[in-house]
Amino acid sequence: MSVLLETSLGDLVIDLEVDACPKTCENFLKLCKVYYYNLNAFFNVSKDFLAQVGDPTATGTGGECVWSHIASGSSKSLENPVSRYFEPEIRPKLKHATKGTVSMAVAPTLDNHKGGCGSQFFVTLADNIEYLDGKHAVFGHIVEGFDTLDKINDVYTDQDGRPFKDIRIRHVVILGLSYLPLLSISHESLFTAADVDDPFPDPPNLIQPPSSPTRPPDNSTRIAEDEDPLATLPEEEEEKIRREKAAAASALTLEMVGDLPFANVRPPENVLFVCKLNAVTRDEDLELIFSRFGTIMSCQVIRDKKTGDSLQYAFIEFDKREDAEQAYFKMQNVLVDDRRIWVDFSQSVAKLNTHWSNDIRRGSKAPQRMNSYGGRDDLEKTRRYRNEDVPSGRHGHHGQHYDMANHMGTAENAAEVAIDTTTEKDVEGAQSHRAERGDSRRCFAQESPFIVFFSAVMGAQRYPFDSPDADIILQSCEQQNPSLFHVHRCILAAGSPFFRDMFTLPQGPAVSHQIPVIPMAETHNTLLTLLEFIYPVEDPHIPTLDDLVPVLEAAVKYDFLSVIATLRKLIVLPRFVEADPTRVYAIASRFELEDEARIASKHTLNVRVLDTPLSDDLKHITAYSYHRLLDLHTRRVNAAIGLLKASSDIKCMQCNGSSYSVYVIPKWWYQFEKMAKEELSVRPTTEVIFESGFMAQVAMAAECPRCAGSILDSWKFLQGLKKAIDELPATI
Repeated sequence: MSVLLETSLGDLVIDLEVDACPKTCENFLKLCKVYYYNLNAFFNVSKDFLAQVGDPTATGTGGECVWSHIASGSSKSLENPVSRYFEPEIRPKLKHATKGTVSMAVAPTLDNHKGGCGSQFFVTLADNIEYLDGKHAVFGHIVEGFDTLDKINDVYTDQDGRPFKDIRIRHVVILGLSYLPLLSISHESLFTAADVDDPFPDPPNLIQPPSSPTRPPDNSTRIAEDEDPLATLPEEEEEKIRREKAAAASALTLEMVGDLPFANVRPPENVLFVCKLNAVTRDEDLELIFSRFGTIMSCQVIRDKKTGDSLQYAFIEFDKREDAEQAYFKMQNVLVDDRRIWVDFSQSVAKLNTHWSNDIRRGSKAPQRMNSYGGRDDLEKTRRYRNEDVPSGRHGHHGQHYDMANHMGTAENAAEVAIDTTTEKDVEGAQSHRAERGDSRRCFAQESPFIVFFSAVMGAQRYPFDSPDADIILQSCEQQNPSLFHVHRCILAAGSPFFRDMFTLPQGPAVSHQIPVIPMAETHNTLLTLLEFIYPVEDPHIPTLDDLVPVLEAAVKYDFLSVIATLRKLIVLPRFVEADPTRVYAIASRFELEDEARIASKHTLNVRVLDTPLSDDLKHITAYSYHRLLDLHTRRVNAAIGLLKASSDIKCMQCNGSSYSVYVIPKWWYQFEKMAKEELSVRPTTEVIFESGFMAQVAMAAECPRCAGSILDSWKFLQGLKKAIDELPATI
């Protein structure tokens, strides 16, 4: 009698000693018949010793014989308890002499509970393991699949012998009595349990499941059997997955703080966003213009709450999606009140969230049980924006108002809050207006079901991070009087895979009514700035690179992707990259920000790298990165100097004599070439050598009264030379 074990590393065929060990073989076959071993993991692998399996819990303490298994599913198990183990059949002639010996593990007697054989068995991985003889019951031998045994023997395990990557028994197939080891295993030679002449009758109440289990019986956190930890995806797919995860995390954060009704919300398809409006354009004007495409449910120009001035963008809701699509195609870039308007589909979902509204007249809309949806009071069923229960509001547009979701009432906030999940097209007009006003304050809804700190955010003061509903505390690294930041796990986990994974790890016993404290390696200012980027509050101001570097280092350390993206934009601002391009390049190279390093390398062409002040950031970059920068300067200098060649089109009547029969290079060109080479060797750009002041010095150094006029006559040639130098490679 033989049994085929299909494992994740290959097949094993066991030839059973039915005559010598009938009870052990019966137990093994019946457990195979009820799919007891399917998806069991090899939980103990000792190199050149044995590989143990058969415990559904994969702990080494589980498993039972088939008779105990049947009794555990019977209602009479309490009346007539059945022993978990049966008496082992240890035969002196069956020894662990060869590799591939299959033995039933014998449990010892503990706490007056008799030991014996259950379901666990092992396969020897070497020859002559006499140590096991007389202690465990041999009941079979491997006849095919020794290459699989070699693979099992070579797996990496932890200190307890558990493989880091799960090895599981995927299927168990009982083979025919006439199985010959020399035949290759194929599906035609396999028989199911029903097709084989089972030498043992089924025990009473044995029920065979209709199908094999689909989920492993243990809760393994190891590398899955079908998972390749070293597999890599193409860069485009990895970037796509990263963006999808970042978008999902951002949506989840917005849901937690109350800005979105639920993370996977979709904007309406019948609402248009119109921006770049003239300040004099009214609601009635837009409604009249767009009404030719279909019935308009509402049309509203967003206005400042305090002054009533137009914010130069509006929302137009059509009754049908087809009408909105037609208006989108027809009204793009149309002239309205001397302004070319921009039309796009709205990405705002503010009206789907009944939990907050800041209509000037109506105020916040209280949740109503009758309008709840999906078992939540803060959601409502998707519908048209027309509200039959509320009287028509301003301008007679069915009570539809697209106002700002803040309590400050500033025009600047409308650009960020009235559009929850905007595209760049949506906010283009609003951002231009906000830039004119010079204010970029953020604002958020105060009715968040999870976080109650928004009232403290309004205004110029920095959020103190002392929320009473915080569930974790971050402690700064100061030796004396360290700062304690009361924060929320959900926000840290949503923004950082590092914290998300850390919070899923098993923790020690918690002290009642005490919030866990995490000591951090960052200072007070670094943690405060980092948290202000993470939390939905106003982004902090970073005046210098000394303030930016520790925050960027912490963001990279804890994998805050959104903070890293924001700081990558800040580091290449003109006030940084123009003032100290070499240091910006060093910072970008240190944190492997290739795009920012290229931008900074271009700005370093305007300075002499070796004369720039030393900074600590240079200590953290590799010699390769610094060599790339010096190599860029060297190649650029040589290429630029190589282009300094005079043309026969440049002439000076004084330098050339009374006629042009013999061509002589003007004196000013020699001076220009000399001075330009000196300047290009220091700064290989055209910012200086083609300026009027530089050319005036060239004319004076030539000591020719007509060279100044020759320079003016040669300006077309000089412009072509400038263009050729500018087109040289300017980045690493």
